[in-house]
Amino acid sequence: MSIAENPLTGAMKNSIGNFVTYTLNGRYIVRSKAFMPKDSKSPKQLILRARMSRIGEMYQIFRSIINLGFPEREIYQSPQNVFVAANFKTAFVMEGTEPVISYPLMLLSKGSLTPVTITGATIDAEGITLSYNARALIPELYSTDEIIACALLKTNKLLTAGQFIGHGTNVTLQMKYPDMQADQVVSCYVFVRTGDGLKVSDSVFVEVKG
Repeated sequence: MSIAENPLTGAMKNSIGNFVTYTLNGRYIVRSKAFMPKDSKSPKQLILRARMSRIGEMYQIFRSIINLGFPEREIYQSPQNVFVAANFKTAFVMEGTEPVISYPLMLLSKGSLTPVTITGATIDAEGITLSYNARALIPELYSTDEIIACALLKTNKLLTAGQFIGHGTNVTLQMKYPDMQADQVVSCYVFVRTGDGLKVSDSVFVEVKG
């Protein structure tokens, strides 16, 4: 792939020979198509394809959170692009010959703020309750900045919640779900972001207990 700034041809799109041209976020992009493409099925290539497939599945499930979690990116990058880059090499473990997503290693946000420390995480019949020390986040953040949490259930339902960070050393955030059971939860994450949405912390994987 190349980025073209050609004063003679100006903006281009569609195909020319084995080149594909298009415009993305104000940049002219040129991609080359292989003259004789090969469908490589080497073990390494199959692992790479499997990783990309799994990452794509995770993006579809966590899309609403990912779109909030990667604001500190280049203008020509999308949240999906940055999510893939942040996780493609590091969010997997191998089970036999198959790469499998490791939820504790996966990032749903990535940024320059200090990650939040969760001091308690419990499940009861009303949902998931997370506790944190809001004072520890100040002065880097204000009480009116945000904390965002999500939890994936075995049904692929995604629970989400957010609120102002607030004050105090034992503030709680609840993701409500009637008749919640501990074995329903696949993964849980939390991160903080500024009220203008321009900066975030890396997401933190949270173990929840019944």
